[in-house]
Amino acid sequence: MQAAEVDLDRLVDYKTEYCSVIKKHKITGDNLTGLCPFHDDRNNSFSVDLKTGQWKCHAEDRGGNFITFYAELNGLDNHEAYKQILAKYGALQEPQEKPKAKKSGLASYTVAQYAFEKRLPEEWLKDQCCLQTKKDRDGIQYIHIPYYREDGVEATYRKRYADKQFRWKYGAGKDICLYGAWKLESVRKIGYAALVEGESDSQSMWYMGISTLGVPGASMMRSSWAVLLQDLKIYIHVEPDKGGETFLAKVTRALREGGFIGEVYKWSCRTLGCKDPSEVYMKYGKEDAAAKILKAISNAEQIDIDDDAIPEAVEGAPVNLRQPEGWIYSDKGISMIDEKKYAPVMVCRTPIIITQRLRSMETGEEKIEVAFKRDGQWNRAIYPRSTIFTSRGITALADLGCTVTSENAKHIVKFLSALEAENIDIIKKADSTGTFGWQAGKRFIPGHDKDIVLDIDPSQRGMAAAYCQNGTMKDWMDTMKPHRERDKFRFILAASFTAPLLRIIKQRIFFVYNWGGSKGGKTAALKAALSAWGDPERLMVNFNATQVGLERTASFYCDLPLGIDERQLAGNNQNSLEKIVYMISSGTGKIRGAKSGGIQALQTWRTVALATGEEPLSTETSQTGVSTRVLEIYGGPFDDERDASVMHQQSTMNCGWAGPAYIGMLLHTDERSIVEKYEEMTKYVYGLSRGKSGSHIAGIAAVALADAIIDTWMFHNGEWLKRYENGEFDNEFSKNNTETLQIDTVSWERAKEMAKNILQEQMNADTGDVNENATQFIVDWILSNKDSFGEKAFGTCLGMIQNKNAYIFPSMLTQALTKAGYSSRKTLKYLADKGLIGVSVLKDGSTKNSVTKWFNNRNCRFVEFHLGALAEEKDPLMEEEEIAQQMSLPGTGADDGFMQITDDMANELPFK
Repeated sequence: MQAAEVDLDRLVDYKTEYCSVIKKHKITGDNLTGLCPFHDDRNNSFSVDLKTGQWKCHAEDRGGNFITFYAELNGLDNHEAYKQILAKYGALQEPQEKPKAKKSGLASYTVAQYAFEKRLPEEWLKDQCCLQTKKDRDGIQYIHIPYYREDGVEATYRKRYADKQFRWKYGAGKDICLYGAWKLESVRKIGYAALVEGESDSQSMWYMGISTLGVPGASMMRSSWAVLLQDLKIYIHVEPDKGGETFLAKVTRALREGGFIGEVYKWSCRTLGCKDPSEVYMKYGKEDAAAKILKAISNAEQIDIDDDAIPEAVEGAPVNLRQPEGWIYSDKGISMIDEKKYAPVMVCRTPIIITQRLRSMETGEEKIEVAFKRDGQWNRAIYPRSTIFTSRGITALADLGCTVTSENAKHIVKFLSALEAENIDIIKKADSTGTFGWQAGKRFIPGHDKDIVLDIDPSQRGMAAAYCQNGTMKDWMDTMKPHRERDKFRFILAASFTAPLLRIIKQRIFFVYNWGGSKGGKTAALKAALSAWGDPERLMVNFNATQVGLERTASFYCDLPLGIDERQLAGNNQNSLEKIVYMISSGTGKIRGAKSGGIQALQTWRTVALATGEEPLSTETSQTGVSTRVLEIYGGPFDDERDASVMHQQSTMNCGWAGPAYIGMLLHTDERSIVEKYEEMTKYVYGLSRGKSGSHIAGIAAVALADAIIDTWMFHNGEWLKRYENGEFDNEFSKNNTETLQIDTVSWERAKEMAKNILQEQMNADTGDVNENATQFIVDWILSNKDSFGEKAFGTCLGMIQNKNAYIFPSMLTQALTKAGYSSRKTLKYLADKGLIGVSVLKDGSTKNSVTKWFNNRNCRFVEFHLGALAEEKDPLMEEEEIAQQMSLPGTGADDGFMQITDDMANELPFK
């Protein structure tokens, strides 16, 4: 009987069929739910669409149509289930004879044709090798090649068609044996066997009278066969191509794993100008060919099968890997051994291999580095394991040029999985990082990154490539040396060497901001500083960037200077500019959620930001944290515009040498001695500070220390640099035996002089305080609007002034402070803490930064500002002579431009 093509949706009563089987079923519209019959179900996890018969078990996440349901329920295959369903509903028809479809790609081949091509007697092939010409079901002729076991019983056979097309007997895998195994008894009497690949070489060798056994194919050699070859001398034939090397590796490995203890040799027909024994036979004839082959065997090279040397499968491959079982990779691509044909079938035209397993030192995530050969060149790429080992993810390689498609992706994933499993002991495991700078194990990127792989996004490759070397170290030093006589240039250059010191001296991130008019060489000095590490043109960024972009750049350039040019590109958005300063100075990126849940890896960094501009980075309304984080240097680092122009060129021609050399010497210096020198320099700078910001003192001391170090190591006498260039620090002994930091006296004193001069340019601590600026603003605002105070105020009334106190309407003060860019709440809190405004206590014990006064015939709330208290303030750091001199000058106030209200000035106000 035959199953006709019918519409089951019209034929089968799905409702009746499912209701008769599904327990506790409920029907809602066209949907049925109930207990799944395929497992112990208690939660009604089974559902059916009664229109289409489609079912699904939600507990086991599987389903199908009515045919699969019927088949599984009754223990049938789908074909038989379909027939029974049709029979049940009377739709099964009588079978009709169908014409046999001819197999495509196969052509007839006979023993006679084969004998003619191989120059072997046809009768000998039939008699000694038992070859027969037969027909398959399609009427196509083929050569039947039997494989006999040692006892002479046929184990399996292979069909050979024209054009070297082969087909194994269905299910032959477990029965395949050595070709010629039935000759083992005579082979053992001779004492040796030549192992060749394939039947035709075996037959030619037998005809020439040479003891031979055949291996069906390189991927077919099995370790279980080693026991059959014990006590024999084995001569493995190696064809002169990559396939021959693969065959040798496979056979030796199988012998080793099978415990073979005899002698093993390798030989090749290459010395005879031929590819294989069959070709030698056809070229020279039976007698001469036999003599030549026996001579080649006698000269064979003995090999150690315990030496697991892996042949090069693809020319120029980054690493040689074993061929995984059932797969072959070569210059031609990746091939899979067909389980039915036992012949290679091309899967991917691009050879793809695994070169490294990378473990991120930041997140612990493991990634895979793959290499592939395209257009004659090897390329590498790094991806998460979830990309390489999933058929959906592996298609990402197509964008890089690999011939990976949605059709062959599944096979490529299987190949790479088998490749990793086969070579897990060979594939190197390495640490990886996504940032530059200090790494675990006293390593540093760039220049000292032994065994660390830089795992970065393709968009960052240009940034990484900027850390390169051009010119020579000597030319770089000759370019920089004359300009270091000027303190501003010297300080900016030394600041670029300070970034790697921050981790050692535990100093926080800070800015070195060079500002002033154009043509002073600010950008040229920035390029000079960055040229110590690489190409300054590519390392430098500018303020025309988003906060996210700068955040990721800072994270990538960790422990290295961050060069930011042209402050004016940020425009007039001071708030955005200050956010950038805070963000970079914080050393921590923004916390962001991950798509898969949780949060992304937090980006962190250490750096010294070198910035330039034509305007100050901070203003009077800037938060105090901005000014404390920025060392401002006003004026050009160059005296001559021509020198600056030359520096633009020289900085790119000679670059990338000093930074790595500096790190190399730091790695061999005792860090405790560096910290001690930093503390010594800090004490010196602090002694000169006289009211300067503590953060400025620390930053200047760090730069001065870096200047003293590079002057000693490179510019002054250069003894350390010579030792570094001679490779004295390259051995492991020197890495574990660090030296105490020694700084020349001349270098130390010159660094101190530079620190002193730079320190004088920095504002006092109170000058940069936003609260002090806000206080001075209120004083100025009161004095400039004195006609707006009192009941007879001119224009808008701001409040009143009595007894050296200004009583200001809170809303008016808040409006004025906000318009000027100050925080009203922050300022009032500061004034209350300093006792500069009156505070009232409420009934509940809380305080309020305002008082109640009678004004204009009613009680009003005012901010009581104590002008008289400001008149009594004096700077404790000023000498008495300086105070007296300054107080005697009309219209001046205290130090640093803060106007102090004297009694005479207060008397000029309209007090009543």
